[in-house]
Amino acid sequence: MNKSGQAGIITFLALMVGLFILAPVVLKISNSVLGGFSDALNDTSQEASQRIDYVHDTFVGFWDWVIAIAFFTNVIMLFVFAFMVDSHPIFALFYFISAAITLMFSNTILAPAQVIFGTEALSTEILQLPVTGFIVNAFNIILLGIIFVTGVIMYGKFRGGGLQR
Repeated sequence: MNKSGQAGIITFLALMVGLFILAPVVLKISNSVLGGFSDALNDTSQEASQRIDYVHDTFVGFWDWVIAIAFFTNVIMLFVFAFMVDSHPIFALFYFISAAITLMFSNTILAPAQVIFGTEALSTEILQLPVTGFIVNAFNIILLGIIFVTGVIMYGKFRGGGLQR
């Protein structure tokens, strides 16, 4: 039996968990290495220290936006499934599977991320990820809103499917 639809959802959820957990840890390493190196280099050359700080700030922004883009990709997939539901019933099945799995496992997915985001040792790194922090803190409400809006879209597609233009 072809399980490629299930594998894609499971892979996406594992990727999101990995990104939520990996981002603060990688930023902790980056802050300790680049921050100390920049401070030590500042005594020798301020310009070199400023360039290292620029690379560090760019790296921090990169992780924050990677997580946000991965989350919004899933949102776009839900909207595509909702809009395509009147063209073939398989899109309704994909939508319901994706939404149900995401809702069922949202607390399980966010539990490790919330533990890491609540850790005192990573407080500086968490403050550097404002977009990701917002997504983690409001994940269930955002997800419920998205499912509600896409449900309205699917209802409109089903109800208006017989209209001829």
